[in-house]
Amino acid sequence: MPPGPPVAPPQQFTGFLLRRAFVLSRGHAEACIGEDASLRDVPALTLLGNVGAMSQHRLGDLLNLNRTTTGKLVDALEIKGWVVRERDPHDRRSYALQLTAAGKGAVADMHRALDRGEAALTRPLSPAERRRLSGALRSLLSGDATLAIAGLGDRCGYLIARAHQMLYRRAVQALAPLGLSPRDFGILTALGAVQPCSQKRLAQILGKSAPAVLAFIDEVETAGLVSRHRNATDRRAYDLRLTPLGESKLQAAQRAAFELQALIAHTLGASGDEDLRRLLVKVVGPDAAPAPVGESRVGPAGTSEEKVPPRPVDVAAS
Repeated sequence: MPPGPPVAPPQQFTGFLLRRAFVLSRGHAEACIGEDASLRDVPALTLLGNVGAMSQHRLGDLLNLNRTTTGKLVDALEIKGWVVRERDPHDRRSYALQLTAAGKGAVADMHRALDRGEAALTRPLSPAERRRLSGALRSLLSGDATLAIAGLGDRCGYLIARAHQMLYRRAVQALAPLGLSPRDFGILTALGAVQPCSQKRLAQILGKSAPAVLAFIDEVETAGLVSRHRNATDRRAYDLRLTPLGESKLQAAQRAAFELQALIAHTLGASGDEDLRRLLVKVVGPDAAPAPVGESRVGPAGTSEEKVPPRPVDVAAS
């Protein structure tokens, strides 16, 4: 099979960088928030604290949650004693959700913890860069009603999570006709840019643990998209390459991804989109810096591995 066109590295796509930033942000926040609370509690409690009593249906709509997920969330908050269901004074057939005194205390504690997580997440950025990142994400999320809620829309971590969710939904729709998921696309794109690639290097690029990536590789290998062979100079290591089917799927998927990227550039402008990606790379760390298109990174002894450690979750200074 003749070589295809150069493959754009995954770091060229805003959605990939947002995923990396989202994982990092979630790690910082979870490390700070403690074991008694869940990150998914924060938006719901914050909305109720700022907006006041509202129906469960309204809460789900604002958070883009389906009915089942919203019900489970509210049940959990009620069990913790943070929320009560009371008859809606404007519609006695329905219930309104309200924060309890314990719920108000819990959300205050959560926001203090999230302040520490936010500081750790944005530590690589200057104050001006933080403002640019926040502004770009808010522009990308134009129309999201939750951005007006104090304590949510002013946090880079929250904005990153919402932007990631929005682009993930778009990617799912765009890739479905190809039989690919956004995760599959990330794996194929990373391999296409740096193959032959070790499993460890792929994990670094994707910002995942080696065991998690191994499971992903098994799936795409079973689907006939990736081949795995012993490294010629280090028999303990494996080299990963795209199969002809993987190359074909990747080319089609990248066309779809560039269409999505064009929508982002249309919203932010070309320079705004580039600046957002630069800022996200700075947040995520040096391992997310793009390699030259189509260039394989070769490590010592001819192995297809570059030893660039991913940026760790660090909350020691927060």
